[in-house]
Amino acid sequence: MGGWRVDLGYGIEKKLKAYFTGGRRLRFEVFCDWTPVDDCFVSLDPIVKDKWGMPVARVRTGYHPHDLAVGRILAKKGEELLQAMGAENVQSSISGEPPTNLVAGGCRFGAVPETSVLDRDCRAHTAENLYVTDGSFMPTGGSVPYTWTIYANAFRVADRILDALGAAG
Repeated sequence: MGGWRVDLGYGIEKKLKAYFTGGRRLRFEVFCDWTPVDDCFVSLDPIVKDKWGMPVARVRTGYHPHDLAVGRILAKKGEELLQAMGAENVQSSISGEPPTNLVAGGCRFGAVPETSVLDRDCRAHTAENLYVTDGSFMPTGGSVPYTWTIYANAFRVADRILDALGAAG
């Protein structure tokens, strides 16, 4: 056979060994506040239905330019700190998208049904027996992981439900 040959594996062994043994990697995540914006919301799809014939949720996410500005500042500070500690080849990246495990604001709570889904006890304004106790009652996470806030609020709401049922004592 004639022609030329390209060996795609040329030097790959050295590169792989250097990548996995030539240094240490550190990955960290910075929590910053995601500014609530009107362009983030959950609606019902007018066409797509689930297996019971109910409209499926359509989730719209976005970010405010301020979120990226804060992310850039925090990433720069993190790079400077790691370099001051002797780290080399420091790189960072930012994203305006909140991580999927820290979602807030889908069912914001408030006193006015026209601008909120839930009342202050996380009961739906339009459904007397529906309470929501995940992170969606908060417009934002407040720049920190808010798992413990969700737990505390769920216990608070559970007490309200017990009070409403007359079972608390």
